[in-house]
Amino acid sequence: MEIDANTQLMFHWIPIVFGLVLMSPFGEGLGLKMASRWPSLETTRGRTIGGMMAVIFGGFTVSAHTLWIHNKANEMGSGNFCSADGVWDCSSVIGNSDWNTMPFVGLPWGMVGMLAFALFLWLIVSVAKEPTESWVLTHLKIGRNLGILGIGMIFYLIYAEYEIGKLCQYCTTAHVSHVITTFGFFRLSYLYESNNWGVGASSTSELTAKERKAKRGGYVAPITASEEE
Repeated sequence: MEIDANTQLMFHWIPIVFGLVLMSPFGEGLGLKMASRWPSLETTRGRTIGGMMAVIFGGFTVSAHTLWIHNKANEMGSGNFCSADGVWDCSSVIGNSDWNTMPFVGLPWGMVGMLAFALFLWLIVSVAKEPTESWVLTHLKIGRNLGILGIGMIFYLIYAEYEIGKLCQYCTTAHVSHVITTFGFFRLSYLYESNNWGVGASSTSELTAKERKAKRGGYVAPITASEEE
C-alpha cells in the first residue's frame, strides 16, 4: 500500500509538534511525566532543550525528504513527486530549476536545510551535555544568529513561492521547524543571561550516584560535608 506524500509529511510533523508542546507552558506536565526517564525535563531549560532536539530532528528529516524530491525531479526531468492540492504543490516549487537551489552556492535547498539542522543539533547537544561550561553562551549566540540568518532566507523562499505561484508544504514544514528552533535559542539565551539557567537543575553536588558515575567514567567520588552545605 503506497502512502501519499501528504500523509508522509505527517511523520515529519510528529516530532515537531511534540517538541513545540514540550517547549510550551503546556509541556510542564508532559515533562514531569517523562522525568523518571529523563530527569532534566523537570526544568524549563531541560524541556526547552529536549523540545528543540525533537523539532530539529523533524526539520532535518523533512529537509532530507525535500532533497530526495529535488534529486528525483532532476533525474526524471518532470513529474508529480508529491501530492498537489490547489495552491499547495511541492513538485512545482522544488522541481523549478530557477529557484530550487541556493543562489551563488548552487546547493539544493534540502541540502542547505540538512546542514543547518545538523549544526543546530550539534550546538544544542553540546549545551545539553555541558550546561555549565564557559562557552555555553557563545554556542547559544551562534545558534541564535544563524537562526536569524535562516529566517532571512525563509523570506527569500517565500518570495520564490510567490513568483512560482505555488506553495511547498515540505518547505513550509522546514521553515516552521527553523523558526521554532530559533525561538528556542532565544529562550535559552534569556534563561542563561537572567541567572535562571540552573534554577531547578541538578548542580554538581546534587547529581545522583548514577550521573556522577557516568560523568567520571565509573568512579563515584564521595560527597564531602563541605559539598553538602
